[in-house]
Amino acid sequence: MSKEEEQQCIRVASAAFPPHTLWFPPNTTVTKTLGGVVPHILTYLAHSIGRCVVYVTNSEDTYGKKLDNGSWTGCIGMVNRDEADMTTVMSIDQYRYHAGEISEYFIMDEHSAAYRRPGVQSDIIGFIRPFTPLVWVLVLVTVLMVLVDLSLLSHTQHYLDILPIPSTRSCGCEGTAVQGVKQESNPTNQPQNINRDAVFWTICTLLAQSVPLEPPRGVVKSLTGLWLLLSFILATVYRSNLKAMLILPKVTPPFNNLEELVVADPNSLLGGLNRTIYNAGEPQNTAWGAAGLVQGAHVITVPKLALLQVMDVDSSKTGQCSMYRMEESFMKTNIICLLFKKGSPFKHKFNSLIRSMREFGILHHSYQRALMIVTRCLKTIKSNSLRPLSLGDFYGVFSIYLGGLYIAFNCFLVELLRTAIVKGRRRSPHRNIHQNPQQYWPQQGHDEKM
Repeated sequence: MSKEEEQQCIRVASAAFPPHTLWFPPNTTVTKTLGGVVPHILTYLAHSIGRCVVYVTNSEDTYGKKLDNGSWTGCIGMVNRDEADMTTVMSIDQYRYHAGEISEYFIMDEHSAAYRRPGVQSDIIGFIRPFTPLVWVLVLVTVLMVLVDLSLLSHTQHYLDILPIPSTRSCGCEGTAVQGVKQESNPTNQPQNINRDAVFWTICTLLAQSVPLEPPRGVVKSLTGLWLLLSFILATVYRSNLKAMLILPKVTPPFNNLEELVVADPNSLLGGLNRTIYNAGEPQNTAWGAAGLVQGAHVITVPKLALLQVMDVDSSKTGQCSMYRMEESFMKTNIICLLFKKGSPFKHKFNSLIRSMREFGILHHSYQRALMIVTRCLKTIKSNSLRPLSLGDFYGVFSIYLGGLYIAFNCFLVELLRTAIVKGRRRSPHRNIHQNPQQYWPQQGHDEKM
């Protein structure tokens, strides 16, 4: 391009602002080409007024910020120093508004937040999902109460059955007679076995395991019947909920607005403010933010069009929708405009063209064409397909089973050790010496004869 042609071209200060402007190839130091939605529009606008476009850059690749002395850095500083005639599109705030003259807005943008897209995955602790933690605590408390009540009532009923009642027989014999059921001859009805039976029966009934039990009459039998009914209800509800969760799992989005974002699992609003305070001087790194978003390390909050660009690039590379954007947005008055130097002759020429393109839907259509791939990732998250069970779904149950085997094996070893110690004491000669010392020590008379 000759110097005369360069003088006919409009100098545009450029910086990366996806999807409006993008550098190709990205993240390299070689000569780059400006792409995106806006360069094609600017080329058309310049040709409409008989001009061409030349893009100039700055080393910071930013639109700039206002310094304490009133000057600007970045693209805005280039316009103020007459190194450029205008900038590419940028979001306008009160400071940028007074730094130059803005054009008709290209599009109204808004802010949104995104996180790793939730999906149906294996859950190690899925077997406890049918009930909430509060329900599990109530079940545990109920089991303990039934166990204690059953043990106390069984002891009370046992001692009532063996109480001696005075006998008033006509034979004139004075004394007492034991009245009640003959339970003393049955070792299972001994007091030391009542606690064991209460524990085994209460837990096994809750687990739907058959354990024989003959409860005594009265309130004990009523308590056992009530616990049987309650255990049946709990087991039925647990099985039905667990089956429904396994057959048709439900995928719930982590958040859909700022209020849910604060209390959601990826609690990034407060944490993000913390990081913003401590990392205010660090440069922005779009690649780092996008990589952390896919991995679920953090939530990002950026203008919606920039977020859609990140999701579009990721979906085109992987063929999957790995990111999720919340449905509600915030900061909805973010206008995207060009910035001219004050007194620029191009402002009024561009404004009429931009207004016409916006009203006829050309600008909106241009952005839609640039973000076609991401449209399939913006649908409401639903899970209507069945998922086969994987091995990870059984890890939690297997761990409980192995833990039970480990405890049972240790109990078995303790029993073997205890039995060996008891048998060793019975065979020890020292024990017999204390029981029958005459067998091992000579009598006193025999010693005197010696």
